[in-house]
Amino acid sequence: MDGRSRSQRVTSAPLADYVDYLWLSEGYAPAHAAERVLPTASMSLVVEMRPERPTAGFISGVRASSFILDTTQPLSFMGATFKAGGGYAFVDPPAGSLQDLTLPLDALWNADAEALRAGLLEAQSDAARFAILEGFLLARLRGAAPRSSLVRFALRQFQDPSRPLSVAEVVARGGMSARRFIAQFRDQVGVAPKTFCRVARFRQVISRIALATEVDWSETALACGYYDQAHFIHDFREFVGVSPSRYLRCRTASVNHVRLAP
Repeated sequence: MDGRSRSQRVTSAPLADYVDYLWLSEGYAPAHAAERVLPTASMSLVVEMRPERPTAGFISGVRASSFILDTTQPLSFMGATFKAGGGYAFVDPPAGSLQDLTLPLDALWNADAEALRAGLLEAQSDAARFAILEGFLLARLRGAAPRSSLVRFALRQFQDPSRPLSVAEVVARGGMSARRFIAQFRDQVGVAPKTFCRVARFRQVISRIALATEVDWSETALACGYYDQAHFIHDFREFVGVSPSRYLRCRTASVNHVRLAP
C-alpha cells in the first residue's frame, strides 16, 4: 500500500519464517476515488492508525479475487504482510475459513487489539512502532502450532518458477491421502492447493512485469507456466478485472493496486 509517508521493515528470525515484512503507510490520499487491490497468495494484518476510527483493524485472509479499496478519504495504516502459509500462526480459526474475508482484530484478539493500536499511536518514532508490532507478533507466535512439513515442502514446490510440482506429484511424495493433504494445506495456507497454484502463477506475472512499461504478453505467459495466451488472459481478467494492457496503464506505484476511474 502506498502513502504520503511510507516505511518498511524486514523481520528477523524466528518471525522471518512467517512474516515477509512490516509496513507503515500514513496519509495516503490519491486523486482517484477507488483502487482495485489484486489477490495475493498470503494473509495480511492491517492496523487502523486513524484514532477516530472505531475498530483497531483487521486480518485479511488469502484472497483468490480482487477487492475495491475506497480512497475518498486519507488512509493511514500499519501492518504485516505474511509469507505464504505464515498467517495461520497468528489466528485462532483455521486460515482456510478466512479465504476472501476480513476478520476484525477486536474479534480476534479482544482487548489486546486495541492495546496494540494504542501503543502504536503513542509511539514517538517509526522505529518504535515497528518494534512494538514485531514484539506483539513474536509473542503470538510462541503459542502457534508447528507448520506441517508436507505443507512447507508443497509451498516451496508450488512457488518454484523453474519446474513447479503439481498437487498430485506433491501428494505422491508426501505419504498421505490427497484429501488429508488438501485439508491440511487449506487450514494452514488459507486456500486449497489448486487455488494457491493459480494465484501464485498470477503473482509470478505481476513480479515479472513490475518495472516494465512494454510487455510481450505471449512470452510472459509461457515463462510463467500458462499453456497458452488465451489461458493467461482469462486468468488475468478474472484476477485483475481489466486486461493486461489496461493494468499497465492504471497500476499505481504499488504493483498490487489498480486505480479506478472516479
